[in-house]
Amino acid sequence: MTLSEDCFAAWAPDHSIWSEWAKPVAFVQAANLNLGDPPSDADLPSIPLTVGSNSAVVVDLPGAESVYAGLALAGRGIRPVPLFNGTSGPSAVIDVQPIAHALVTGAERLTRNQVARDAAPAFLLDSRRNDPAIVIRRGVYDNRWVTLPQDFPSGALLASRGIHHVTLVQRDGLSIRPDLAHVLRRWQEHGIALRVVDLASGRTADNVRVPKPSGFKLAWYSAIALLGLRRSNVGGFGSRIPEHTGRAGFYG
Repeated sequence: MTLSEDCFAAWAPDHSIWSEWAKPVAFVQAANLNLGDPPSDADLPSIPLTVGSNSAVVVDLPGAESVYAGLALAGRGIRPVPLFNGTSGPSAVIDVQPIAHALVTGAERLTRNQVARDAAPAFLLDSRRNDPAIVIRRGVYDNRWVTLPQDFPSGALLASRGIHHVTLVQRDGLSIRPDLAHVLRRWQEHGIALRVVDLASGRTADNVRVPKPSGFKLAWYSAIALLGLRRSNVGGFGSRIPEHTGRAGFYG
């Protein structure tokens, strides 16, 4: 097996039901990484929550911090599931290399934790994935992405596995990003309670009700959500925005 395959197998072992949702995109870049030291205890954030067997976690933190949070949760018996879906390219608008590096160098630590086969999941996202503050210009590699309901197990499946609570961990307040709201609202319709934790302020909100987001459960929602984003030919999102060449049109 290659380094990419070995690392992906550590994060998405065959014996875990949640591995079906793990995204391989970030691991494809492992062969091009200059590997350094593995994550230390100091790299792992302190997450102020108690998670039982009937609780899942969604980690929506920036970049590699999401991976480190997943490793911290694995040390507490929770199965981290990477959902990162942006590829890497020249002049990328989102730097995903630190995510790939953290996944690869953290694989051995994750394996040592020996998370139980039936452990509850922690789904890992990059909060920068579609930041409205990102400036897009011609010639850059546009690797913005969104997460969709089909990227997660359904609320019915979670409930059937005894999961009745979910904690959302983020770092920029208690507001929920629009794409993630579509997922969490669906889960709530299956009786799953939501708690939101903001690591920056230490604030928490329990029994959060997610309002119906725009386009909720409409057939065209996915098409609208993906509008303006660029698919990669290796899976996930990312491609170069063509340059202008005057009257000749575009190239790239």
